[in-house]
Amino acid sequence: MRAIARCIAAILLALIPLAAAAAQSVAARDTVVLTSGKQLRGRVLRADENTVILRVGSRDRSFSREKVRSVTSVAAKHRSLMTAWQDTPADDVGRLLELATAAENSGLVHEARLLRWYALLQRPGDAAIHELLGNKKRGKKFHVEIDGKWVPFAKADALGEDFDDAWRLRSEHFEIQCAAGLRMALDTLMELEQLYWIFHEVFGEELGLLEIVEPMSVRLYRERRQMPGQGSNVGAYFSVSDLALFTVVERGRPFALVHEGTHLLLHFFFVRATKSRGTLPAWLDEGWAEYMEGRVRTPGKGKASLGPASNIAVHRRTLLQATRDKKLYGVHRLLNLKAGDFMASSKQQVKYAQAWALFRFLYEHRDAALRAQFLDYLRAATTGKGQASTFRRIFKKQQKRLETEPWQ
Repeated sequence: MRAIARCIAAILLALIPLAAAAAQSVAARDTVVLTSGKQLRGRVLRADENTVILRVGSRDRSFSREKVRSVTSVAAKHRSLMTAWQDTPADDVGRLLELATAAENSGLVHEARLLRWYALLQRPGDAAIHELLGNKKRGKKFHVEIDGKWVPFAKADALGEDFDDAWRLRSEHFEIQCAAGLRMALDTLMELEQLYWIFHEVFGEELGLLEIVEPMSVRLYRERRQMPGQGSNVGAYFSVSDLALFTVVERGRPFALVHEGTHLLLHFFFVRATKSRGTLPAWLDEGWAEYMEGRVRTPGKGKASLGPASNIAVHRRTLLQATRDKKLYGVHRLLNLKAGDFMASSKQQVKYAQAWALFRFLYEHRDAALRAQFLDYLRAATTGKGQASTFRRIFKKQQKRLETEPWQ
């Protein structure tokens, strides 16, 4: 299913230009104070122990950390808020409202609203919470605004089964249109925001990730038959032409949210980034998404956390059986697979399992030198130079061991 979706995305990608995106003009929400005393306003895209990158309008300026006295950024405040959310029960109204106020005071107005919506679900008749959210009381009923229309809050979820009346909500990095109810929309946004910071935690320093400053779109359906143009056999996909993640609720949660959410992040971090030169190789795109699928834990609704290692039991079983049956792909063939190859039913599970296993083997390897080589490859791939020839050059001395060790 995911392979079909990725092939569709690849076809759509071929229809649009891959020119580098110009730096977007952003609101000045952050402050950088230099050691000279000069104060600069803009948007902090990155702040580490060596460098601070500040976007002022549409221009990015880089400063050596030794020349920076202080940094105040939305990103840092948002990351702290997501950490606090981890320990906040979704049914603790007092704590939710307290956290919402803190979010608002930090300039995180979208998260403040999300937290108040959570509180309202626990107290649907609370006039004070309705007022904070801008809802209106008409007669004895409270009404909420959805896409310019005022609908009774008590009936909004049912009305939203029609996607035209679906809930529309924002978080700091995502926007969602959800036909599966308010709570599902809230949980999905919160999980995606945590995935965003988990991705930063795992890869941010090594790959020099910058803050994403445009909202990423998510469209969540109640049933597969509602999803546009893909048929009932596709449960989730990322569309390059729409720049949106499409998914459906299955077994009480968005289908393949981490996998497709990773595809969404990879596209925004590396393909839409300034100086991008193209897409990731198919094996890496799928292997990376599967790696995160096996690394991210979802202990509760709206919660996500980072596990110590990537583990997907079904892939391990697939690799064991394929090894016994001698149906594994050689590394050269795996590196040259296209998006359409992942769609093909022939040995589909083996392709996904091997893509995951190769990524996991190299990224989590205890040999620091081997892992460093893989990071070199990732840096090349994320700037459009991830061809099989690049991989073979970097791992020239390990070609023989890579044919067997990743699958064990």
